[in-house]
Amino acid sequence: MKTLTRPPQTPVRPRAVAEAPRRWPKRLVAAVIAVALVAATGLVVWANHVEPLTGGSVRFVIADRAADVTVRSVEALGVSGTIQTVQTHPGQTFTYRFSIRNDGRVPVQIVDVGGETGHGSIVTRRPIRMEPDLTSDLDPNTGFEPFAPFTLGSGQEAGIEMLVTIGNGACFHEPGQPYLGWYLESVTYKVLGITRHGWLDTGSEIRVTSAPGACDAKA
Repeated sequence: MKTLTRPPQTPVRPRAVAEAPRRWPKRLVAAVIAVALVAATGLVVWANHVEPLTGGSVRFVIADRAADVTVRSVEALGVSGTIQTVQTHPGQTFTYRFSIRNDGRVPVQIVDVGGETGHGSIVTRRPIRMEPDLTSDLDPNTGFEPFAPFTLGSGQEAGIEMLVTIGNGACFHEPGQPYLGWYLESVTYKVLGITRHGWLDTGSEIRVTSAPGACDAKA
């Protein structure tokens, strides 16, 4: 007579207990994704609102020999700077420099500066040279190289040289507007790969006016 023996049966676990090991990894992945999305959203919001760029500590005076320039220092309401007036002819070009500082906590890539904002075709400005790190040279007037997008580290200052072109039809002789001036420059830059556009106070107002006799052909 044969006796059948059966192996002991594994106790049946409740359904909730049996599914717990399968649910835990899914919940962990969902939590990690949620945290990453919140962090990414906060990073984008921060990068879109941060204003890291400001005028640098180095002030330049126009040294272009082709330009007839007068410089006047101004100080009012706790703000100091200069007014540089250039006498020009239609079609003339000259250069001027300013410094820019990154007061933010992360590096910033400077992509472009200047343009035609606010001046149309009368006066255009574009960067032609730069000194990526003014702190590396005791003489701020040396070390300039052809302009290209560059990285400005936290707390670092750079020098930018702009080429100003006076339009062929430009003539500043009206009694109410004998000159055209600006002290802000448009700057395109990237923070953590996000492109931003802002305005930089250069610390010096540039005024262009017509030289004596420059408007005679227009009269």
